[in-house]
Amino acid sequence: MEKIGKIDIKYLAENFGTPLYVYDYDIIKNNYQRLKSAFDKYYPKNTIHYSVKANSNLNILKVFKDLDCGADCSSPFELFLADKAGFDKNKILYTGNYESIEDLKVAANFNVKINIDDINSFKRLIKIKHPEIISFRINPGIGRGGFEGIVTAGSDAKFGVPYEQAFEAYKLALDSGVKRFGIHMMTGSNNLEPYYFAEVVDKLLTIAGNIFTKLKIAPEYIDIGGGFGIPYDDDEEELNIEETARLVSEVLIEKSKKYHFDEPELKMEPGRYLIGNAGYLISKVTGIKNSYKRFIGIDAGMNVLIRPALYGARHRIKIYGKNDRKNFYYVCGQICENSDIMASHIYLPEVEEGDLAIILDVGAYGFSMSSNYNNRLRPAEILIKDEKAHLIRARETYEDILRLMNLD
Repeated sequence: MEKIGKIDIKYLAENFGTPLYVYDYDIIKNNYQRLKSAFDKYYPKNTIHYSVKANSNLNILKVFKDLDCGADCSSPFELFLADKAGFDKNKILYTGNYESIEDLKVAANFNVKINIDDINSFKRLIKIKHPEIISFRINPGIGRGGFEGIVTAGSDAKFGVPYEQAFEAYKLALDSGVKRFGIHMMTGSNNLEPYYFAEVVDKLLTIAGNIFTKLKIAPEYIDIGGGFGIPYDDDEEELNIEETARLVSEVLIEKSKKYHFDEPELKMEPGRYLIGNAGYLISKVTGIKNSYKRFIGIDAGMNVLIRPALYGARHRIKIYGKNDRKNFYYVCGQICENSDIMASHIYLPEVEEGDLAIILDVGAYGFSMSSNYNNRLRPAEILIKDEKAHLIRARETYEDILRLMNLD
């Protein structure tokens, strides 16, 4: 792997330094168009809301806004970013959890659609502002994710209204004077099986049918969340998004007819699927140690990419200019934690100090989860567009960190 887009990786490292996040605009655009066209084919009344938490760089948000995508926000500042990027308020969702009064005030003032995570959150919200439309996030009792840490539904998940309490939630909202409704679900991240999406959507629609039939109301939209996965290993198959769209749409159409929902809007909140494989992390080999294991040290540690340390996520790694894989290595960062391992027992070419290591599929939950742990600086970000490298975030400096400290 020598280039990202049409720009040489060595050029990027020499001109912008390492570690360095790089995103390919063409891949982002193709991902969005592939997802949109698949669902347009089977259920045209749909809106894709990019999950801002996946990668919240303002320039990335503008890319999705220009593609006519919506936005899904999970914090007040993400609402601010979506607004600044120019998203139409009608295409912004707010999906928080354990929201404070201050969080709910911000969301209410932005006047966007809110997916409420809990009955008590709704009780707090109506003290602030009476919503025109409300949606509850339902925990359907089942969930699945690529890793245990990214399962977001089921009995062990902290998210959503348990489906057994869903009727109570909507009855409270109706009795409080709410006239318009949606319903929401997000069961887990990075799923690669089309039939799983059909299964959980079927359960959500069954739950919705029981609730809304009894209350004699109907949902204006069905929000199925995200969870569309991408391969992180060479032996993983891509999610068949065409088949996923077909199966989900069949369930939605069938259940909507059964429960007389007319034609609710289908909303989705993907993040990883849209930008995950468009991101690359360029790092430099800083040292090689022959210990009880053979370690390669790079200048991108868990402060830059925490997914492997946080829940054992895997990422493919390439070495610039070398393809003949010969040896097993453990790739680690410079952080003073033994969990700072980017890859365990990975087969790579013979590696030398100064080599460039490129970590793949880091567009989602890469920079957005980075930190200053060990007082390391966060990297720069580059967007490759129109065969040019655009600096979309400057490399952090010591002065940036000191600026917020009170030195009196």
